[in-house]
Amino acid sequence: MNKNQENYKKALDQINASEELKQNTFKKATLKPQIKKPVFIKYVAACAVFAICLSGSAVYLNHKKPLTKKEQTPQTQVIAQKKNDLPRFENMEQVREAISNNDNIYYADTVMTNGVQDLAQEESRKESASDTEKDYSETNVQVKGVDEADIVKTDGNYIYYVTNEKVYIINSNSLKIEAKIDYDTKNIFYPSELYINENKMIVLGTSYEENENEAEEKTNSFVEYDYIPYYGVSQTKAIVYNISDKANPKEERTITIDGEYDTSRMIEDNIYFISSKRMSYYTVQNLEDNEIMPLIKDTANGDRRLECTDIAYFEGTQNRAFMTVAGFNINNKEKINTESFFGASDDVYANQNNLYITQTEYKYVFGQEKSTSKIYKFNLEQTAINLQAQTEVKGNLNDQFSMDEYEGNLRIATTKGYDETSKNQLYVLDENLNEIGKIENLAKGEKIYSVRFVGKIGYIVTFEQIDPLFVIDLSDPTNPEVKGELKIPGYSSYLHPYDETHIIGIGYNTKSNGYGGVVNDNMKMSMFDVSDVTNPKEMFSIDIGSGYTYSEIIHNHKALFYSKDKNLIGFPVENSENSKRAYSNNSFRIYKIDLEKGFEEYGKIDTNNSKDQKYFDSMRRALYISDILYVLSDENIVTYDLKTLEKQKELEL
Repeated sequence: MNKNQENYKKALDQINASEELKQNTFKKATLKPQIKKPVFIKYVAACAVFAICLSGSAVYLNHKKPLTKKEQTPQTQVIAQKKNDLPRFENMEQVREAISNNDNIYYADTVMTNGVQDLAQEESRKESASDTEKDYSETNVQVKGVDEADIVKTDGNYIYYVTNEKVYIINSNSLKIEAKIDYDTKNIFYPSELYINENKMIVLGTSYEENENEAEEKTNSFVEYDYIPYYGVSQTKAIVYNISDKANPKEERTITIDGEYDTSRMIEDNIYFISSKRMSYYTVQNLEDNEIMPLIKDTANGDRRLECTDIAYFEGTQNRAFMTVAGFNINNKEKINTESFFGASDDVYANQNNLYITQTEYKYVFGQEKSTSKIYKFNLEQTAINLQAQTEVKGNLNDQFSMDEYEGNLRIATTKGYDETSKNQLYVLDENLNEIGKIENLAKGEKIYSVRFVGKIGYIVTFEQIDPLFVIDLSDPTNPEVKGELKIPGYSSYLHPYDETHIIGIGYNTKSNGYGGVVNDNMKMSMFDVSDVTNPKEMFSIDIGSGYTYSEIIHNHKALFYSKDKNLIGFPVENSENSKRAYSNNSFRIYKIDLEKGFEEYGKIDTNNSKDQKYFDSMRRALYISDILYVLSDENIVTYDLKTLEKQKELEL
């Protein structure tokens, strides 16, 4: 199961819905990737667990206290000698051994199906607005000045939208399609998301080269493999278009790197993206040495295949994948900068200067989980990517918001263990990733559901039966301190800063399951007053939907519609009032924010779906340009007067 599917599953598991509704929602969210992309199921054999138990505990790579000679192993000695650099493969025999001897075994689904925003962002955009002085939406991102790709972008005059494996350029005034890019069906390319930067459009996604002979051989063999049959080798692709003429976008440059597209960031004119080429014992047995190494294709500078000595490896990694971090400038044809590693990425955080990649490893010692998160810090200098530091902390991250850099220090929140054994902690690491402060054993028996850092304050939501919102003072990075705690029913899965003294939480109500525990009920949104850090309060809240309710905002912050100036907030909602309904009511709900009156439903834009229509035709995003609201689904775009919500135009896609 790939990372996106794991995220969808994680979100669905938080919903108290019938199994049928969960499966339908999961199918809707992941149907296309499920058919067209590799799916992996992690299976750890009992012998592997025993081997891990014998291996002992992990070593901190940047521990403040040096290891004694008795504690050192050949591997740790290598890292000590290389300082911030990772060890690199010396020959292909080492590469093959690393792939073959990894503890984790991956099986394809056909073989085994039951495997064991920153507050200043809006003002910043307005200061750099075009001469038209139009006010328009931007993607909800974590860090000001660091753009994140999404399925839709607007520049105030045009809408750029990825849906149904196509990219549309739409005139926002006439609501007419200026251009539609439909991709080749032989070397299949599935665009995932895009960026807009003045007269450039950058589309990112995964392509698949058909390999029918290999697919047939694998289908007839009861063995593990990395690729779903009939779709061959996966490759991450970044395509740069010149869109000066909106009706005739011209492809200027295409960069292709072996592996599936993971994530990306854009800082000014530089794009950084990550691909993961997953490998297995079966794969390497049928490939030549040079075919194992990631291939980089660049229409501006030709093709090159990485050498094994180019590949660094993450010590003790449990993932058999080549992760390539690439950086390039969209306005020149200079050679792309890459760093490639053996080991896959989990969560990614980036600001204007640094990129952090984490990798969670689950180990079991005498039946107890000993999960750790390895952290790798890269300095971003133009398009260059340089490893600066590395370390390891206890537990695993909830998502990218569990990390934040402030005044040179990284703050990171993790959960270790499950159920009654779980523990939560917050670490403060300096610029070299040395630990300088921490809080441990926070909310024992619970796990982290959301985190947000705002300046010198951190907010952490944990949950088991009630929702503790912790307010943490980080003004002294060497002595982080829990200042306040608020316990209320339910929990928040996403936290969004409203202003310096208020934060919005979006998540679920909970109710008794009749057996002493609780289960999810409908969704809710809360406004928290954190002006007194020692006494946080829930000022007001609003229930969303009834019965079984779900929203993409639970696991994807880019689904948020938000305007601080207009005091509007919204997101797509899927609601089924009872578990027997075979379809759900899909809508985009927008709420008015008033600190005195509370949340008020501003508008509920219902889908035109009926019982006879496809279940997975649903609303994806909403954006505004001046006083016009655009609601986008897979099948159409509909405009409304933002002040009255009176329907204006509709464009079928």
